[in-house]
Amino acid sequence: MIRRLNIKLSGWANYYRHVVAKRTFAYVDTQVFRALWAWTKRRHPNKSAQWKKNRYFRHVGLQQWVFFAKVRDEFGRLTCLDLFSAESLPIVRHVKVQADAIPYDPAYTDYFAARARRRRQVRSGAKV
Repeated sequence: MIRRLNIKLSGWANYYRHVVAKRTFAYVDTQVFRALWAWTKRRHPNKSAQWKKNRYFRHVGLQQWVFFAKVRDEFGRLTCLDLFSAESLPIVRHVKVQADAIPYDPAYTDYFAARARRRRQVRSGAKV
């Protein structure tokens, strides 16, 4: 279930990461958490909230309620598979192309080369 949710959530978040969506990402994470908490309450009606929290959620760094499952990796070791958080994805602003810039005009070769270089730096995580 977590693998399928991770694919859906990360795909959706990557699609909308170029717009002002941080508040929306937080809202989506909240709604996913509420649905998961309702699921745990429905699945274990006779268990305490503390037991449910310890069973299905863990803390990673400063995040306190990370939904996870224990899975075996390719070497047979137990590892934790965490649910993707849309809020953890950094917002990357889209930079418009200059209105008069034409990719096939030799006068703009330097402009498009610098633009491509900046995009590679942003994708690799380097400072621009």
